[in-house]
Amino acid sequence: MTTRPFDARQTNITDLIQRLDDCATIVTGNRRLARALHQAFNQARSAEGHGAWPAPDILPWDAWLQQLWQEVVISSRVESARGVLLTSHQEYFVWQEILAEQSGDVSLQATNETVARIMEAWQTLHAWCIPCREADFGHNADTRLFWQLASMFEAKCRKNSWLSVAVLPGILQKYVQIDSLSVPNELVLTGFDEWTPQQSSFLRAFEQTGCSLQWLQLSGQPDRIGKLACADGRDEIRQAARWIRQRLEENPAARIALVVPELAAQREMICQTLDEVLIPQALQPEHHDRVRSYNLSLGKPLDRYPPVSLALDVLGLSKTVIELPHVSRVLRSSFIAGGDREMNARALLDARLRESGEWNLTLQKLLTNAARSGQPYSCPLLAECLSNLMKQMKVSLAPTSPGEWAQRFGQWLKAIGWPGERGLSSEEYQVIQAWQGVLREFSTLDWVIRSVSLTEALQQLRHMVAGTIFQPESAEAPVQVLGLFETSGLQFDHLWIMGLHDGVFPASSRPNPFLPLTLQREVDAPHSSARRELRVAAALLQRITTNATEVVISYPQRKGDEILDSSPLIDAFPALSEEMLAMGTQSAWRDSVYHSRQQEVLSEDVAPTFVGTGIPGGSKLFKLQAACPFRAFAELRLVARPLGRIQIGLNALVRGTLLHRVMEMVWAELDSSAALANLSPDGLNSLVAGKVNEAICEIAPRYPHTFGERLQALESKRLHALVLAWLEMEKQRPPFRVSGREMETELELNGLRINLRIDRIDTLEEGGELLIDYKTGEVKASAWFGDRPDEPQLPLYSLAFTDDGLAGIAFARIRAGDIAFEGVASEEVSISGVKSFENLKHTQEAASWDEVLAGWRQTIEQLVQDFMAGEARVSPKQYPQTCTYCELKPLCRIGESLEAAVDTEQ
Repeated sequence: MTTRPFDARQTNITDLIQRLDDCATIVTGNRRLARALHQAFNQARSAEGHGAWPAPDILPWDAWLQQLWQEVVISSRVESARGVLLTSHQEYFVWQEILAEQSGDVSLQATNETVARIMEAWQTLHAWCIPCREADFGHNADTRLFWQLASMFEAKCRKNSWLSVAVLPGILQKYVQIDSLSVPNELVLTGFDEWTPQQSSFLRAFEQTGCSLQWLQLSGQPDRIGKLACADGRDEIRQAARWIRQRLEENPAARIALVVPELAAQREMICQTLDEVLIPQALQPEHHDRVRSYNLSLGKPLDRYPPVSLALDVLGLSKTVIELPHVSRVLRSSFIAGGDREMNARALLDARLRESGEWNLTLQKLLTNAARSGQPYSCPLLAECLSNLMKQMKVSLAPTSPGEWAQRFGQWLKAIGWPGERGLSSEEYQVIQAWQGVLREFSTLDWVIRSVSLTEALQQLRHMVAGTIFQPESAEAPVQVLGLFETSGLQFDHLWIMGLHDGVFPASSRPNPFLPLTLQREVDAPHSSARRELRVAAALLQRITTNATEVVISYPQRKGDEILDSSPLIDAFPALSEEMLAMGTQSAWRDSVYHSRQQEVLSEDVAPTFVGTGIPGGSKLFKLQAACPFRAFAELRLVARPLGRIQIGLNALVRGTLLHRVMEMVWAELDSSAALANLSPDGLNSLVAGKVNEAICEIAPRYPHTFGERLQALESKRLHALVLAWLEMEKQRPPFRVSGREMETELELNGLRINLRIDRIDTLEEGGELLIDYKTGEVKASAWFGDRPDEPQLPLYSLAFTDDGLAGIAFARIRAGDIAFEGVASEEVSISGVKSFENLKHTQEAASWDEVLAGWRQTIEQLVQDFMAGEARVSPKQYPQTCTYCELKPLCRIGESLEAAVDTEQ
């Protein structure tokens, strides 16, 4: 159980400042309290009229231990004090290396989480003085593994004269006991809620030397306290923000705290809401850098800041093959040379690479495209940077020490012009300094490892950066957003504790799996039992509620579909309402903007008429115009197309192209149903296999990093089975001859020339020709009909036949498990799935086949006429289905159009 070296006494800031005047050393439980005491001391000195004064001796616990160790090492009074104190990253690497050596079970890999839990177990073992007997660690596989790892870690430390931070208090205690460490006359400890046995023993050693130990707690008594039930987490944050704004309006100098148990998970939502309520100007363009009236105690992982994220992306360009999203981030960043000057060209280069359809590419391919002069996506500055980078990377990629890798990484970043040419903001400057600090710490891994490969070096660096939580320094703010354990010793005028529902407070127990549970509970180690969590939570709440004169405790009543209740620890507090809190009636900034809008009614403005004679896209024009006139206008005339989609493997378009090519080559060889029927099964199998292989060999060079041997084999197997299944179905048809394959033709409508490519034309035995369109998706014959047909391609093709030779049109639906024709003909043609127009629902009322063809002509001509006349209304055929896969919604603003229509009706 927790031991106390002495009892805590209540104190105030004035008393602590007086003790500092008397040369006392103050050790705090956290860094935030140490900064607050420094600030209070400096303000007091300034108020007394001093122009300069000695810095007070105020340190958080960990920094104090580090200072004591440095004193021991520097003083050289102890010959044995020659060990190297490992940093957290150095220790992590040692544990990771040991775990990789020891664990032969592939299910237990040296992941970040596993190593972190092992290091936590090691720290707990020493801090809580858990007995180390091998027999106690035979409980299960995890504890046995930890015993082995801990033994190996200790052996390595002894061999290399390394010291773990976990054992530092015990080492320092020995130096105190032999009078080899200077001890202050008075040591004041504040901001601690409990003491570990290791800390208690260490402090008793100080006390035995004659040092005056004082455990002091800053506290007060709240005048007003109560609890507030909120609808959900978002409503809770908004209520707290309104309350904070009201208190600041009443007293701009007020000290206010917002305490959030789950601060890491809710950080972004809290920042967004506080910005919206406290400083709505920050939401406006070019005002994001406005000074905030709040300060968050919790930073973000360093790799989530743009300059560092880009630096890691640049280092990742050293890979043999690079993923396109990785390259895209580099191209769109302003943190490399020429980022602003070539912004548009680099965006076009990004679009160009996406159109390739490949997920992976090489640095050389990126350089080749960037250096291509005369193109809109030409980026000469980028090409120069990439060339310099490649030269640097080719110097040496052989394994070397972390320190050498750190130098190389710095050179690579310099070669590409990182961190850019524009002036840096204060936050960006601090972030870059933090990055440089991580690189320096990465160099210190030389103490624990001699040589690593490039891949290992980058992995370790990424881990260090991701594990570095960074919060840029900012001016003092009246509002502090804190976690539950960061309020110790801090005093405020107003304090709001949010999120205290029964699911998080008290927290669930989570004992360390690498330590025997019985031993953890015997010493009352952190998180070892629900009883301990309840006791800690109750003590924590009691302490926090004395940190301000006004305290509000809130909880959400719902989280998604889950109904929540208040924590049982706050049941005794009186209930509050919004009216009782006097939070004001100010509306959200976005609501104010919306309600103050001035609407202008615009008459419909058609697009200019199309005056050209040709347009790319072929039949696509008709499909887009039928689906939504605006989409046809935007994509074909404004060229407002979405970026190419990239995915792992071949996309549907490429796979469809492969199928088309195989069918073309197969029927070029067979020519007719008679040739198909006369071919033996082995011969047909050989023919299809050969054509599939030929088609794959044609297209594979276009996708060298995607369409490798393994994927080629899988695609070959898929196509082979699919084509054979289709040909077996075609054997059941009446005789026919394939008279056209991928036939290109031109059609002129209303003065517009349309280029067509007809997949296949069959000449039937009974006369006439059947147009066939291969489809690998779900298609129905009903998609050909109506004023706005979903699939106008085959009706458009029918217009190319001006005589009476067209016998019908059909989809050839070729999908795994779904092989079938679906079509309509002038008369019954004995093809399963192809019906005569008299038997098809959509045409059975037509007097003749010519009437069906005339109807299609009228529909197609109307569509092209509308397109050329500038008909570009935002009018999806069937909302929202038509808009599901459309990526132009931000351009057409369909949502706002519908809202305006509803307002007009109302």
